[in-house]
Amino acid sequence: MKILIADDEPLARDRLTRLVKQIPGCTVLQPCAENGQQALQLIERYKPDIVLLDIGMPGLDGLQVAAQL
Repeated sequence: MKILIADDEPLARDRLTRLVKQIPGCTVLQPCAENGQQALQLIERYKPDIVLLDIGMPGLDGLQVAAQL
């Protein structure tokens, strides 16, 4: 499964990436999204199977991104 991580905190993105890479059959798409707008662009481009959205991001937050999807 292709997984996109969207989080504005670099440490959170790195930790989630490490955790997801331990799951057999899962691939973390690169680059990760740093904000909601970038998440929408990367979702359109890469069509991930799963998107891990941070709820509190500047600009569009994770809930707003989910609502647009």
